[in-house]
Amino acid sequence: ETVSGATAWKSRPVLKKLVRRLQAGDTLTVVKLDRLGRNALDVLTLIDVLKKREISVRILNLGIDTAGAGGKLFLLLLAGFAEFERNIIRERVLSGLETARAKGIRLGRKPTLTEDDIAQARRLKSQGLSAREVAKLLHVSKMTAWRAMNS
Repeated sequence: ETVSGATAWKSRPVLKKLVRRLQAGDTLTVVKLDRLGRNALDVLTLIDVLKKREISVRILNLGIDTAGAGGKLFLLLLAGFAEFERNIIRERVLSGLETARAKGIRLGRKPTLTEDDIAQARRLKSQGLSAREVAKLLHVSKMTAWRAMNS
């Protein structure tokens, strides 16, 4: 599945479909805990739902099986650490973005039009050209031309 493990399991179509297909006595096997989810509460909710349906969970890289009490405790601790790690990464990313903004670094996609192109678009508008005509001249979409003409 291409959806992030940070997304709740009920909002992940492939995982949700898999959970629906599992039957009592089955074991859901994942390679790593973060493939199951990165939110401790969400992972524990999923495991609880599976346990009520008599389905166990195995995590291969950790050698954990929730069929036993010790496995569930260990999983609880690991899910908490996975969520903590995700929060730390998020804080670092936000801090990095804030630092970049403070340094005046422009974030996001580079502008399609230069300041000179925007000035030309405004001049062409004053001459009566439409956004479609300006777009053709500047080799951009009509919407990009319209924004330049009206900014």
